[in-house]
Amino acid sequence: MFDESLFKLHPRVREFLESGVRAIIFDLSGVPHCDSSGCGEMIGVYTTIRKGNAAVAFVNLTPRVRVLWERINVTKIFDVFDSVLEAEHFLATTASPQE
Repeated sequence: MFDESLFKLHPRVREFLESGVRAIIFDLSGVPHCDSSGCGEMIGVYTTIRKGNAAVAFVNLTPRVRVLWERINVTKIFDVFDSVLEAEHFLATTASPQE
């Protein structure tokens, strides 16, 4: 995920938001590491989602990604969970449909 394909993520997230999606979960279980470009892109995507009045959660961070995100303090901003079920519960209680 943290390669050239990452930069396709932002436009896709915008499409989701424009179609009415109000909650997004990113499962990072298949992401072995995250470089500065990947971190910057995820912060940008997070900002876009929140500005779009939607909720976002990140799940299943691999140890290397978790250590990096804790080191740069994004885990204090991002909602991070150990499972998709936990994230779904969180989003069900925080994401509100727009009228």
